[in-house]
Parts: sequence; C-alpha cells; structure tokens
Amino acid sequence: MTTVPRRVLRSQSGIVLVMVLFFVLLLASAMASFLRRVAVDSSIATNRDRAQQAEALARGGVRLAEAILLEDLRSKGAQGGPDSRHDLWARASEVDLVEDPDVDLRVQIEDAGARINLNGFLAKGAVDEKGRLYLQQLLTGVIAIMPGRPEELLYDPLELAANLVDWIDSDEVTANGALEDEPYQRRDPPYRAPNRPLLSVEELRLVAGFDGRLVDALKPFVGVYPLAGGGGVNLNTAPEWVLIQLQRGSEVSGSRVLEEKDVRRIADARENGSICAGDADESGCTSPSELLEGDTLEPRVTERSRVFVVTAVARVLDVERRIETVIDRTAEGWPKRLTWSVR
Repeated sequence: MTTVPRRVLRSQSGIVLVMVLFFVLLLASAMASFLRRVAVDSSIATNRDRAQQAEALARGGVRLAEAILLEDLRSKGAQGGPDSRHDLWARASEVDLVEDPDVDLRVQIEDAGARINLNGFLAKGAVDEKGRLYLQQLLTGVIAIMPGRPEELLYDPLELAANLVDWIDSDEVTANGALEDEPYQRRDPPYRAPNRPLLSVEELRLVAGFDGRLVDALKPFVGVYPLAGGGGVNLNTAPEWVLIQLQRGSEVSGSRVLEEKDVRRIADARENGSICAGDADESGCTSPSELLEGDTLEPRVTERSRVFVVTAVARVLDVERRIETVIDRTAEGWPKRLTWSVR
C-alpha cells in the first residue's frame, strides 16, 4: 500500500479550496448581476407605468379644457360676448385638479389672441407697407428691452422685418428683386424659404438674422395663431407688455406708439367691464375710441378669440408628462385640435 505524503495532501486540499472559492465568487457575481438586472427592469417597468398614467391624466386635462372652452362659448350665447381675464378658462391654471399628494394635474388655457399674431399681417399672400413698418417697430421695441451690452445687440430691425416678410409671403423674390432662397441655400444643410404662414414661433430661428436669443425675447409678445384669417390682439386678455406694443392713431394724426397712460386706461377699463374692438354696443362694453380720444388701434384688435393654446401637465410621483395642443372653437360642436405634442 502506497502512502501519500502529507505535503501532497495539503497541496491538493489548497487547490480544491481555491476552486471552491472561485466558483462561490462566480456564483455571487452572477447573483448580483441578476438582482441588479431585476432591479433595473423593475424600475423601467414602474417608470413606464407611471408615464402611461401621467399621459392618460394629461389627456384628461386636455378634454377638461375643451369642455371648459365649449361651456364658455355656450354661456355667452350665439353672438358670443367679449372674453375676459376672469373667465373660467382663464382661471383654470390656478386650480390643482387632483387631491392626491403623489399625483398632480394642472391645466393652463392661454388665449392665442393675447399676443400679436405674426401671420395676421398676411393678406392674399402678401404683407403691405403698413404691416412691414409695424413689424419693424415691433422688433425695434423688443430689441430695445433685451438684456445685454449694446455691442451684443447688433440687430437690424429693418432687415429682420424684410427677411420675415420674405419668409411668409407667397412670392420668391425680395423687395429689391433678389431670390429669397439665396441666404438659405448657402447654409449646411441648405433649405428654402417656405413662402407660407409660420407654423410656430420657434420657426423664426430659421429666418435670416434671427437667432435663439432674439426669438426667446420675442416669445412673450408674438404668436402664430390663427395661421390664417387674422384674429387680432384681444384687448380683454392681452398682458400689458403686449398692449404697449400696439399703435394708436387716425387718418388725421397718423400712427404713434401707445404710452403707459394709454395702456393703463385699457387695463382699468377691462377690469371694470369689457372692451369692444369696434364701436361700443348695447352690452355696455367700452370702445378703444372712447379710451383714446377718438383714435383707433393697430394692428387689428378684437374682443373675443377663437383659438387657444392648452397645456396640460400631469405628474405621478417623480414622472411627468406634458401635452400641448392648439384648439380652435370656431365651428359648432366639439372644439377642433390644430396641433398636438407630448413631452
């Protein structure tokens, strides 16, 4: 019988122990990876479920906004009374619609007529000289209040207004006869002036001379709805910083920008009642000519709007969904959605 030396036995035992430890560590690593994958998958599934819940909630918020706009229209009768900053649709953003600490839903309804419609200057595919001059004045006013040093604000309002008109009018040449597409064809990638109404304020970033900084400064003042048919600035809902960009005048006195005291008269009048864009009627609303010593306002103004921007923001715990849609309530029946985006 052969006797195995103790040294060899100890050596073999050490090898076995190392192999056992290796497989134990391998198993522990596999288990850790598996548990981590399970945790990640569970988190993804949970976030997906919460995102679906938040989106469904936001969709419900949009439907609620549509119902509010429809009820507002119904309550004002067939003729449609003037809008007001105190209407239910205007106060909807002040309310938290869900009484749950883990869930939040807020709906904001904004009158598209509360801003100056850049597409409202188009008539039969063209912008007249009065519209060009007003756009130049508007750009001059906005640039003047932009923060920054003068050398950082080297914009040319005349050139900007001309480029904007060329972007939206129906012809393909500039006022001096050059091709509108020339500055855009030199870009990478090249593109063309669309010669149609703007689809969003963000589209201004594509127009020659406009940059992100200027577009961001313009956003509180301008909009693009309705895309056609004008609409006008709603004197009953426009904020004061938009009103001060309007002009007053008559055929005798000509046009001049509104002063702060003029804006204050309009703001006070609408707080005490409502304003009619034309002559005062039997409803008791006040006309601009009464407030401005016989002058009228430019560009076009109105007392009621048909297009609204609805933003519904829903949160389920730490997951949020935002739906923005543009709603037109002109036609009879349920309001029509013009755009729809989910973020």
